[in-house]
Amino acid sequence: MPVSMEPPISMEQMLQTIRTGLPKTLEPKNIIIVGAGISGLVAASLLKGAGHEVTILEGNNRIGGRIFTNRNFYAGQYMENGAMRLPSIHLLVLEYIKKFNLPVEEFINSTPNDIIFVNNVRTIQKLYEENPDILNFPTSPPERGKTAEYLAQYAMQPVTDFIKKNPKKNWEIVIKLLDRYSMEYYLKYNPYGRTLSVGAIDMIKVMLGMEGFPELSFTALLREVMILFTPGLKFYEIKGGNDHLPYSFLPELQENIIYHQKMKKIEQHDSSSVTIHTEDTQTSQAYTVTGDLAIITIPFSLLNFVEIIPRDLFSYNKYKAIRQLHYVPSTKIGLQFKTRFWEKAGFIGGKMISDLPVRYSYFPSQSVGSEGPGVILASYTWEDNASIWDSLTEKEQIENALEDLSKIYGKEIYNEFITGNTFSWSENPFSGGAFAIYKPDQQTEIAPYISTPEGLIHFAGDHTSTAPGWIQGAIESGIRVAYEVNDLPKTTANENFETHGQG
Repeated sequence: MPVSMEPPISMEQMLQTIRTGLPKTLEPKNIIIVGAGISGLVAASLLKGAGHEVTILEGNNRIGGRIFTNRNFYAGQYMENGAMRLPSIHLLVLEYIKKFNLPVEEFINSTPNDIIFVNNVRTIQKLYEENPDILNFPTSPPERGKTAEYLAQYAMQPVTDFIKKNPKKNWEIVIKLLDRYSMEYYLKYNPYGRTLSVGAIDMIKVMLGMEGFPELSFTALLREVMILFTPGLKFYEIKGGNDHLPYSFLPELQENIIYHQKMKKIEQHDSSSVTIHTEDTQTSQAYTVTGDLAIITIPFSLLNFVEIIPRDLFSYNKYKAIRQLHYVPSTKIGLQFKTRFWEKAGFIGGKMISDLPVRYSYFPSQSVGSEGPGVILASYTWEDNASIWDSLTEKEQIENALEDLSKIYGKEIYNEFITGNTFSWSENPFSGGAFAIYKPDQQTEIAPYISTPEGLIHFAGDHTSTAPGWIQGAIESGIRVAYEVNDLPKTTANENFETHGQG
């Protein structure tokens, strides 16, 4: 059963909904929303505006979910623990930024001066593109002189060209034919004849950041690659931190949010109401909230630990999706330095790619040219590459990241170092991983059942969207679920919508 790669509501309809809201409901309901990430906030804002009563239960002490600006640095500086790049093709995100009148600046994702330190060779992007063989990967004779990006696009071109002819129809065909392949298996045993050598695949994995998850679904990773290979693509960030986006919903929704409420149980005993049982993460006190329906936005990785009553409220395939949907670990290490020494050396924004444990580093795009300190995202890793960091203490992570950077910039960076901060999404109790990426066969076996309602329970979150792992997908899911429930009939009158504390 193929899953469509197109959202169920047109892009223009979603954009118009952001601008003008949902149609006023003829069936006002009491709606519980679990999770105050961007999908929950979008759904709550739209449904409240349409005339529903909403209560948002958030386990954390903040809103935003995986939009999380880390401000544990001096002089008001910060690092994005989560979403840090806003692609120019993600129109829903940009529409909300416009709605809230948030200032943005370009996120300089790459430059010709990007540093490369691979196979003990230090060079820059421009020189690598002129002579890819400088990195000494054991590519085959026909592959020599070609970059990792070129080789990846060459291998995938028969598929990407086919998709572009008719995305809505052809994505489904591609998933049906190729969902069983992992990315590495596709590149090695390409059914369209464009196979690559092991050396070329090694170069692609290191240079394009895929080394941590070659075993994941080819079609899922292809979607990410197609975004990043979009001609003329730019990235943006919100000035002062991306958390300004979720916090822009607070004036409207502050009174509807209850913090520190970790969901423990979902209960539906009849067709008229649903009860969410929570535990206060500060006091351990139990609470219940009852409403006409509930929207669950938390990751499926955490939904594994929530009791469902009755057990058969959820279908076999929903339980399978909850158990099997793969969440990618991701870890970030930020280091703050006294001066922006990298800018003096000509590195303005952009990144460093290496085969050292730090893997990817990003220079800050904000406050370029300013005097004083700066924060480098010293290490951004995913999947297996992140797991090795998670075995270390924060102190050890910072020390190892500094040591890796010193191999590239010299020991003088120790004199520049002020402080460091780390964050692991797989160790975060409110996420259970950074984002969902399918394993082979999962788009056909479980994806069709991720967003489907179960009884009075509806689902949102980027994992239920056509763009998992992106703010765009979370917003899309919030709009989709808001339409889904807006005019649902109330099965019986259920006017009592109260929070009950239990000793």
